Amino acid sequence: MHLTLENPTVTEAFFQPLHGLAAQSPHTRACPEVSDAQYLHMGVQRVLEASASGRAFLQEHGQRFAQPPTLANYFAALHSARRGALLREVNLTVLAAANARLPDRLADIPELARYEVFAADGHWHKAAAHAPRHEGVKLAVGHFYSLNLRTHTLRHLAVGQGLHEHDMSALKRVKPKGLRQQVPQGRRVLIVYDKAAIDFAYWRRCRHECAVYFLSRAKENQVLEWRERSPAWERTDPRNRGVVEDWRVRSREGEALRLICYVDALTGTAYEFLTNEMELPPGVLAELYRRRWDVEKVFDELKNKLGQKKAWGTSLVSKEAQALFLVLTHNLLQLYEQVLEQRHGVENHAEDQRRSERTAQARAVAARQQTPLSSLVVQARRATQHSVKFVRWLRQSLRDQLTETTAVLQLTLLYAKL
Repeated sequence: MHLTLENPTVTEAFFQPLHGLAAQSPHTRACPEVSDAQYLHMGVQRVLEASASGRAFLQEHGQRFAQPPTLANYFAALHSARRGALLREVNLTVLAAANARLPDRLADIPELARYEVFAADGHWHKAAAHAPRHEGVKLAVGHFYSLNLRTHTLRHLAVGQGLHEHDMSALKRVKPKGLRQQVPQGRRVLIVYDKAAIDFAYWRRCRHECAVYFLSRAKENQVLEWRERSPAWERTDPRNRGVVEDWRVRSREGEALRLICYVDALTGTAYEFLTNEMELPPGVLAELYRRRWDVEKVFDELKNKLGQKKAWGTSLVSKEAQALFLVLTHNLLQLYEQVLEQRHGVENHAEDQRRSERTAQARAVAARQQTPLSSLVVQARRATQHSVKFVRWLRQSLRDQLTETTAVLQLTLLYAKL
């Protein structure tokens, strides 16, 4: 449902993608103390406000709600399995809408037309205040996320379990179907992960069962059997600059793989990439791994700009709810920035200029070193993080219940002066 108000408040506009979703869910129930719609709003606002604890959030912001929750009601909602199921469903709905609306950052690479590409990784934060100790120490809480490299939408894959679950253990719990992430049949899925995810037998299963491929860095001292050089890649393609070799290899277990040797034009650092995807240009794969860093930038934003450094609760339900609210908030921020750009023409030109200057500096360094950059490296890129100015502006606009027209004027001035 879309807003019909001529001048909505920022609150109405920002939360518009959630409108009616709680009521439509089969998991919804009537609750006079904390409605399901309010539960969704409270979770997102707690992420945005960076409150140190649930108590602090209620003390500082609880009175902003039409029905201010009691401490008991708030934490009961956070630990409710029913509300957790509703939150998962709402997340998927918002994610699908965002993927359909947000610009495609990989559209300029035609070979990726039949691929969905995700950068996945684990992220850890401190345990909750009342978490039990293990051998005198509170264990960090881990989560595993997936960032869509086309739209920059975020998805929660799994909560870490046990003392400190290894990445591959979590990925195996997600299973190949889960890693496919509801991508329609007929499209391939490429998961870009760091070296912690190398398990050739598991990725063979993913490829055979669900057309899910992997791309990673080769581990040091990894034993691979050289088979042949790739006959297909074009050395004259400007996207392949930096690629030294593209080999077909086999693991000791007989898995057919591809080893791409790549040298960074700016630093001279050599990299070796491993994948079971055999068709894409090697320079494209190298660039996709470089963009894996985008998911680390998202984690940095969650931790430092949104202040999410500590678990909200001790139960598995509350841990998952926190991760789902982080994902939901990230995706709402993505959608709202697009709304501001399309409806009001608001763009952060200062940040765009800084990004262009960094690209120009990289070109100049490469020219001096006579090591041409890949054309993909110097392509125009959208920002990988929301600016702290935008986050602070949104917080204040929500607190003050500003109309969008008034708030947009303030944001435009912020982007122009700071």
